Amino acid sequence: MDDKVKKLLNKLADEKFEYGKNDCFTYTARLVHTYHGIDYRHAHKYQGEKQALAYMAQHGGIEAMITGTLGYPLKSPLDCQDGDVVTAEVSKDQIALGFVYNDRANFKTEKRAVAVPLKRCRTGWRVK
Repeated sequence: MDDKVKKLLNKLADEKFEYGKNDCFTYTARLVHTYHGIDYRHAHKYQGEKQALAYMAQHGGIEAMITGTLGYPLKSPLDCQDGDVVTAEVSKDQIALGFVYNDRANFKTEKRAVAVPLKRCRTGWRVK
């Protein structure tokens, strides 16, 4: 399992950011699928930046969208464990969805992939 997750993290980090193909949601969903065997990619469909932003706005933002998919968040992102999903402000006014692995939150941003401590995250969800 660890080897598959590490390989996918590296592969996705090297791939170009593209809304609907390799953005924070699809990045996280692919990692969740590898880790848990659960595929959420079908839950939210959009193409391109304009459609992605409109879709998220229609669903109340990324955190509301993920709460609708995974259920209520944990009390604290510090309660997250490997395989869980989190959000964090990764740049000014940009909240991204990420995947917890090795006690770090991993995110795909428009410029690069980043890993941050869980204490920098806003919200976390347990994937069951």
